[in-house]
Amino acid sequence: MMHKTTAWILGAIALLLALSYSGNAQEDLKMRIPVISLGRIHPPEVKNGKPVPTLTTRNNVLKLPMLTADLNNCRVTEYKFSMIAPGRPFYGPFYIQGGDLTDSIKSLIRATDGPGVKLYFDEIHMLYRGETMDANPVYVQYDE
Repeated sequence: MMHKTTAWILGAIALLLALSYSGNAQEDLKMRIPVISLGRIHPPEVKNGKPVPTLTTRNNVLKLPMLTADLNNCRVTEYKFSMIAPGRPFYGPFYIQGGDLTDSIKSLIRATDGPGVKLYFDEIHMLYRGETMDANPVYVQYDE
């Protein structure tokens, strides 16, 4: 038969371990920075320490024209947009409030044929769990 003091000590240790595990799980979740993408286009891969533009189509860019996070309760609050198209002048940078592409950006994309049109979304800020955080840049390229 276990002594009451021993049982109490073992119970206290079990409680501390459970709280410690719970705290670590919450810290791991809090440490996870949401990844931002354009619509449902996969975020860019990183090669040699630099992001490589994700290849897509103009239709995919315009299908869901907003920057979205891969975690719930996270939203883009502002970003910087620029565009490079071969044979055309550099467009941008423009600072945009919110996560949606503006009507003027969507019109520009509709009017700009590929190949090699690169869209840059930098200096992305997001609101996540009550905190403003910086997000990964998003680079896409369409060739049609």
